[in-house]
Amino acid sequence: MPGTYECQVSTAEGLASHLVALEVVVPRAVIPGQEEHHVEAGSTISLTCFIEQSPVAPQYIFWYHNARMINYDRERGGVTVHIEAQPKVASLLRVRDARPEDSGNYTCAAANTESASVTVYITEAANKIAAVQPRAPDSSAAPVLSLPLLLTLLVLAPLLRYLSEL
Repeated sequence: MPGTYECQVSTAEGLASHLVALEVVVPRAVIPGQEEHHVEAGSTISLTCFIEQSPVAPQYIFWYHNARMINYDRERGGVTVHIEAQPKVASLLRVRDARPEDSGNYTCAAANTESASVTVYITEAANKIAAVQPRAPDSSAAPVLSLPLLLTLLVLAPLLRYLSEL
């Protein structure tokens, strides 16, 4: 637990003490950007993970897809990981030719480090456009939405006129 601690030594000459401020630093993985990534099918998933507050650079950084460790030499191919040590420890994951089955949770983890996760959604080009485009308003619904307001004004108008004449 962080805080100020006192070290005491008792000798024949008396008591000696020294205060020490202790701060607990927990190394953690960080995947910058949004918690959700939308990637078009056929393109490349590109994720970067930084290891922060680690007194010693981790020897290995692992990537997981839906809680399963990613096998970099799997039959499908197109999965690469590159680790950089300077200026920060970082791991770059690239999955070429993204497919719908590549959607899911991606986690970056290293020994004695809090892990970080993001969710990746693989979308077809048409679905991506539909997801971004605002829905056109339904023209037949507009008068129905205005009708209660119109009725309220019609009822209140004579009352307001009467009150203003008083």
